Amino acid sequence: MRYSFIVNPASGQGNYDSDVVRKIDELKAERDEDIRRYYTQGQMDAAVLADMIAKEAYPEDVVIFACGGDGTIQEVANGIAGNDNAILGIYPCGSGNDFVRALGGSADAGDRYLDLAGQLEGTVRRMDILRLTYDADGSEHTRYVVNGINIGFDGNTAILAHELKSLPAVSGTMSYLLAIAVNFIKKKGENLRVKADGRLLHEGPLLLATIANGGFCGGGFESCPLADLYDGDAEALVIKDIPRRRFPSLIPMYMKGRVFEIKDIDRISAYSRARSIEIEPAAGSMRFVADGEIFETGSIRIDVIPEGIRVLVV
Repeated sequence: MRYSFIVNPASGQGNYDSDVVRKIDELKAERDEDIRRYYTQGQMDAAVLADMIAKEAYPEDVVIFACGGDGTIQEVANGIAGNDNAILGIYPCGSGNDFVRALGGSADAGDRYLDLAGQLEGTVRRMDILRLTYDADGSEHTRYVVNGINIGFDGNTAILAHELKSLPAVSGTMSYLLAIAVNFIKKKGENLRVKADGRLLHEGPLLLATIANGGFCGGGFESCPLADLYDGDAEALVIKDIPRRRFPSLIPMYMKGRVFEIKDIDRISAYSRARSIEIEPAAGSMRFVADGEIFETGSIRIDVIPEGIRVLVV
C-alpha cells in the first residue's frame, strides 16, 4: 500500500505543520512503506495534488491523507472523487475538525486520528458524499462535500469565526464563541425556499438550514444527531425564524445533539431525510459554508452520491 500526505501548512493557524511533518518522518523511518509528503500553497491545491497522486499510483491503491481542517479534507475528497484506487485518510489539524467527529462517531473522536501509526491499521469503508451544484460568475459549478452545508445562523457564525481568527490572540475556539455572541445579537438568518426530494420543506424566513452528511458543524455542534455517513441519505434540518428569547434554551440543546428534545421542536422546525435537496434564496444571493469553506451563490442543489468515496476509518 502507498501512503501520501497532503499537508496544509496554514491549517490550525499554522500551529500543526511541524508536528504532522515530524510524525510523517517518524512513520517513514519506522516502516517499510511507500510514504510521500506534499504541501499545498493555495486554494484547491490539495484537490489537484490528490488527483495527480491517484492517477500516478493507478492501478495500485493509495491512501491520501488530508492533513488540515475540514476545508483541506473537502479539497482532497474532490481530487479523489472519480479515482476508485484512492482512499481518503485524515490527520485533523484544523480549527473546526467537524468531519472527523462524524467519521469517528463522537465529539472527541479526533484524538484517534492523530495517531498515524494506528491509522495504518484502520479499516477502509465506502462512504456517501454530497455533490453541490451552484451558479457563480454566470456558469454552473460542481463541488463535492464530505460533511455538510450550513446556511443562516450557524453558517454566518462559521463565516464570522473565520474572519475573527485573523485577529491577534484569537484562537479557533474563541473565534466561534465570539461569533456566536455577535450573531445572537444580530439574529441574522435567511429567507429561503427549501425542497427535499422535490417536496417543499420550508418557504420563508428561517434561523438556519443545515444539510448534513455528517452530524457535526461549527467546531463541535452536533446539529444533526441522526446523520449517517453510510445510509445513502442527507439530513435536511430547518429551524424557523424564532424570537430571540428562545435562543438561550435552544442553542445548548442544538450544540449537544439534543435538538429533537427541544420543546415544541415540531412547531419551530422542519426535518427530512433526502437524496436530493434544493435551496433557493428569496432574492439575490446567499452566503453559506460547505465543509468550512465560504460560498456566495444563488440557488443550489445537493445530491447524495451513495458510497461515492472510500475512506480510512479507525
